[in-house]
Amino acid sequence: MKSCTKYFGVKGFTLIELLVVIGIIAIIAAILFPVFAKVREKARQITCASNMRQLGLGFAEYTDDYDEHLPGAIDSGNGGAGYSGGWIFMNMGSPLTFNPAAGSIFPYVKSTQVYVCPDDSNGQASGDSYAVNSCTEELNPNGSDATQQPHHGRLLNAIDDPSSFMLLAEEDWTKDATGSTDDGILYYPVNFLSFRHTGGSNITFVDGHVKWYLPDAAVAQNLSTGGLGGPACPYP
Repeated sequence: MKSCTKYFGVKGFTLIELLVVIGIIAIIAAILFPVFAKVREKARQITCASNMRQLGLGFAEYTDDYDEHLPGAIDSGNGGAGYSGGWIFMNMGSPLTFNPAAGSIFPYVKSTQVYVCPDDSNGQASGDSYAVNSCTEELNPNGSDATQQPHHGRLLNAIDDPSSFMLLAEEDWTKDATGSTDDGILYYPVNFLSFRHTGGSNITFVDGHVKWYLPDAAVAQNLSTGGLGGPACPYP
């Protein structure tokens, strides 16, 4: 008896079928990649908010230890580089750099990474992404010269509503999403809020909570002055 062996050929993809598969993969990738990018950006925004929350806690601990005075600050416009006593220390010279370890709140927030937003390439180079609200500082106490460095922090009880009063912000001195803070203090209403986080910015309030805002909305709500409005800080 003869045995019959049957051979089955294996059919491969045709060129057209292969191109169709590649096209489908490309469409799926085009749909998913922007989603992944948004997820990554959201993660960076959350990390930044966590940084600002830790800094807010550091400010609160400092305030508890120093008779209810908020931390002080220095500003570059009045020659603050090299002055100690600010919440963060700005080195003299160019390029701009900061030394968090020489700042007044470093004993409470000892990780230098906390001072930098992961979306801020300039801040990663300089060492700081964040700026304290100038309205939390005594810029010209008792009529003194506003160039006095450092500016001393206000008494906590001078601020009527800590939950609506900006403490820390993400400053963008270029106003084009590429800049960062130029001295660690945000002067109201001269300086700008960043829009590096999907068009918005994280803000820490005096009571410690952190919230994301569109810059225009933050300005419209007068968060720098605790909602009190006007072109200047509400306290002398």
